Amino acid sequence: MQLFLTGFMGAGKTTVGRHLAARLGREFVDLDEEVERRAGMSVRQIFETLGEPEFRRLEAEELQRAAARDEVVVATGGGTVCFPANARLLGARGITIWLNPSFATLAARTGAGGKEDRPLFRDETQALVLYRQRVPAYRAAADLAVEVGPAEAAEEVAARIVLLLAERRCAT
Repeated sequence: MQLFLTGFMGAGKTTVGRHLAARLGREFVDLDEEVERRAGMSVRQIFETLGEPEFRRLEAEELQRAAARDEVVVATGGGTVCFPANARLLGARGITIWLNPSFATLAARTGAGGKEDRPLFRDETQALVLYRQRVPAYRAAADLAVEVGPAEAAEEVAARIVLLLAERRCAT
């Protein structure tokens, strides 16, 4: 069973995902890192030189590769589940976990330096509009929604997810 972490930029998908994979003894895959490796450039550079449609194409291909692995934790990109084919794949292959900190927490975590690296989070007002557009897709795709507090450490979030997964198994 695959575990897919989803949520907006800065939600902690990569950091929590690494801790979660370690706790569960699973392989960890960061979708953005896989796209960067394959393209030989950063996400920002892909957006600037090849455009968002090419990024999304590469992302969908890498998602298919990750979803084909066994017992893996995957940190998806912030927009991955906004595309119906991707959302269907997540639903068919595993459990989707939405990391949901407040927008203020996301903005604080992203900071000035992070905004430079995130092509869709350069302006907080535009990012807020995008966040509000994406929330329904996160909610629809989520098998588990995990509210994340502003001071909550990634290790704590990963531990809570492990407990939620155990509770879910007991309930079925």
